[in-house]
Amino acid sequence: MSQLTITHHNASIPVTQESKDSFIVELPERTIYLIVRQDNEGANHWFEEGSDNETEETKSIGIAIETALAENQATY
Repeated sequence: MSQLTITHHNASIPVTQESKDSFIVELPERTIYLIVRQDNEGANHWFEEGSDNETEETKSIGIAIETALAENQATY
């Protein structure tokens, strides 16, 4: 597991990466468990665990996670 921080709605949000496609996001009002899946064209879609619907919230958090992961890789 690795730790990272994202910015969401102008707040720093701690995120724990459990596996390649599983993340725990500690929002101020609740903790959500996100799963990322790729479609057949290679685009990522972010779902709250137990759901098959990507929402605007999960999508924006997912993009922030992707950005943070890319920035972390660039520093190595």
